[in-house]
Amino acid sequence: MKNKTFFKINLIYFVAMISVAVVFVLGYAGLLQNEILSTLVIQVVVMFAIPLLMYTMMISKNTKATFKDFGFKSITGKMVLISIALGFVLYFINVFVADFFYGIISLLGFEVIGSSETVVVNYGLLLKEFIFSAVFPGIFEEFLHRGMLVHAGKKCGNTRLCLIVSSILFGLMHMSITKFFYTAILGLLMGYVAIVADSIYPTMIIHFMNNALATYFVYGYYLHLPLATAIRNLEMAIANNIFLFVLIVSVGVIILAQLYILFTRMMLRARCKRDVQKIISSLELANLPIEQAQAKIDLANEILSKSENSITKIIPSGTKFKFLDKVFMITCFVLGGLITISSFIWGVM
Repeated sequence: MKNKTFFKINLIYFVAMISVAVVFVLGYAGLLQNEILSTLVIQVVVMFAIPLLMYTMMISKNTKATFKDFGFKSITGKMVLISIALGFVLYFINVFVADFFYGIISLLGFEVIGSSETVVVNYGLLLKEFIFSAVFPGIFEEFLHRGMLVHAGKKCGNTRLCLIVSSILFGLMHMSITKFFYTAILGLLMGYVAIVADSIYPTMIIHFMNNALATYFVYGYYLHLPLATAIRNLEMAIANNIFLFVLIVSVGVIILAQLYILFTRMMLRARCKRDVQKIISSLELANLPIEQAQAKIDLANEILSKSENSITKIIPSGTKFKFLDKVFMITCFVLGGLITISSFIWGVM
């Protein structure tokens, strides 16, 4: 049963990947040039409506069960604050990783093919970018990747495999060589948070924060918004000094990695406290026999012990799946990989 579910999940993702590719092709062919419409199709239809409908019909049988499987579980105020802090940390990790890998592919002759169209930056454009580049991806991309691939996928018996697969596919879904490396790493780090928090809401917050900060610093520079100019000037200074670049990246990655570990550990403790409080509340409201009450207390103690678990205990390897159960997953890898490599070849030519 678990293997059949894993097969269906990868089939659903395969349909989503094909749909994204079709939208991209239509855009390149000039048949779908409206940016807002294409974004709405990809985000709302492909990454939310289609997976929701297919998963509900093929696996969960009702919408409420689908949202439950996808990790829509309430979080505490402390978990929200930790998620916001992680959003800042992962944004700067993202910047370092993106600059590092872009420097590598640039040495191979890659250049970004820019648009010749002049864009007037104003507050209306900034608001539009916040909605389409931060709000929508934070909800709908998380629904598909951390929701279906991680939360629903881990129920199939291999949490570690689902975490790795979801991060790679998250990178390939962007179908760009310049975006693949940092989005895949970002997906891995957010996927771990999703498992630690046992909820999709923290990764939605982190994803929104990451994209919102990127949007703010890019467009805020032209609008002379606070910090945006300073950050842009710092990036230019670092880019023109290889020694300064290596120094800041090395020190920055070490500090950010420690902060990530600290905040995820805090998230795990907050999640365990939330779960224990729910058990205590159920004991207070119910007049249970001693045996059942003791079982709930034992469960509470077991949950508390998880707060000191190692990564390997939090993310077990689980069962292995047969080749046929992975066929659509492998096909997604191949399809996304070909398009990503094609974007690199296009940039080199």
